[in-house]
Amino acid sequence: MSVWNDILAQVDNLQQVVEKLSTTTQPKLAQAAELLQNKERIIFTGVGSGLNATIPAYSYLMAKGCPAQTIDTTEAIYDMLPGFKNAGLVLNTRSGETAELVKLARLARQEGIPVVAVTNELDSGVARLAEISIPTHSRWDDLVVISAYGGMLVTELALAAQITGEFKTMLSYLAAAADASGAVLAQVIEKRGELLDLFKDVRPIYLLGRGASIASTLGGELVLEEMSRRPAVAMATGLFRQGPIEVADENFRAFCFSGSGERARLSANLVAELQPRGAKFAWVGPGQMEGALNISLPALPSFVLPILEIIPTHVLAYDLARYAGFEPGTVRYIQKVITSETGIPNENP
Repeated sequence: MSVWNDILAQVDNLQQVVEKLSTTTQPKLAQAAELLQNKERIIFTGVGSGLNATIPAYSYLMAKGCPAQTIDTTEAIYDMLPGFKNAGLVLNTRSGETAELVKLARLARQEGIPVVAVTNELDSGVARLAEISIPTHSRWDDLVVISAYGGMLVTELALAAQITGEFKTMLSYLAAAADASGAVLAQVIEKRGELLDLFKDVRPIYLLGRGASIASTLGGELVLEEMSRRPAVAMATGLFRQGPIEVADENFRAFCFSGSGERARLSANLVAELQPRGAKFAWVGPGQMEGALNISLPALPSFVLPILEIIPTHVLAYDLARYAGFEPGTVRYIQKVITSETGIPNENP
């Protein structure tokens, strides 16, 4: 039951992390913002959930006119370093010991590229190599990154808002999301049977979203594949229309993370157009979608919604694992921290 405990614990964890942002973490955020504000652009990088958790902050900064981008660390360490000149680098890592992140931090230091680390471990290899390290104050999950994902995501958003001078406003949004997380989790648990029925015999499961909600498509894909061993496809909803839409038929099942504004309207149009063709959806966002399994979220800015959007995928992944006949969170190939670029870490699956 340890993974289930991690799923339940994310509510208290979010509230704790947000409380820390306004107190002990804020001075570090201010120092990091001062370091990054004068750079030509800000590059967020990480691996897996660490990378996905930076997408809302990147999306927010771009919307505010602050040049930013996200880059997978496993690619950034090869041939890309010359392109990091005059940029500020934000390394997002739960453990601070992942092989590629330690390597990138070391390379950046050698090249004089300023590094901010966002991590749960201030005594880690990445934290020691960074100019400034910001703690996420998250609990440690048993293996699959659940609570720690939310902690990284809200900390990155807080850093982004510190850079734009809108920290207090962002903090109010983060607090609202954290306060709503318990009700969202309760709603998902109430509908977990419907979620399982919708997706239990589907391969692959699609996850569609736009803007900041691309974090939820990628985060949901990762947790489904890691916890339930179920293949999933994460995709920007706009790109799905450009060819992959051909897969949509009576066997097609997808999450659609609505976001807000014009993006939500376009996503709703897509769902409405595909439902008569047999496709079925879980609609996750503010408002209701006729004909879909609705997971309702509060009306918050689009860059904050990913804090809550990910919750249904956690519960579904847990239930899919049990449906497949194995204990959720048991793994065959990975370990909690991947400290080498080669080999299969778990030698005794």
